[in-house]
Amino acid sequence: MFPTTQIGSLLHRDHMATVEALEALERLLSKNRKTPPLDAALKEWLGWLAGVLRAEVETHFGFEEGRVFPLFLAQGQTGIVEILTQEHETILPMARNLAEMAEAAIAAGGFADSDWATFRMKGGELIERELFHIQKEEMGLLAGIAALIDPATDAALAEAFAALER
Repeated sequence: MFPTTQIGSLLHRDHMATVEALEALERLLSKNRKTPPLDAALKEWLGWLAGVLRAEVETHFGFEEGRVFPLFLAQGQTGIVEILTQEHETILPMARNLAEMAEAAIAAGGFADSDWATFRMKGGELIERELFHIQKEEMGLLAGIAALIDPATDAALAEAFAALER
């Protein structure tokens, strides 16, 4: 186990919230091969999912790329940054598209059958890619953070990340 940092704990918490959302998405997709009716509970859940996906790829990825990755690059740790950045570039449009599809279904009062089939396919792809990405960050990025940053930098990063969540 790697030493815990404040920013590592915050990023981990974010990862676990995303995993929870992806697991819930997986349950929805596996239980509904055919287009489900858009009742109030599903409507609310799709809105929540869209928000979680956007927060993950816009706020979380943006913070990592803007504040965390430069610290790794300054220490010559380019490999992990290149891999994670490439994954961000792949996952970001996938997550945004799925969020947009969820929001469109809410606005339309439901999914058309063809839209549901596309949502299921794209949702499955996102689940697979994002879970693997989170595993890499949990095992590599968070351990690297603990090894590379001092307590003052840790506190500053944690404060900056917490401010984004407000």
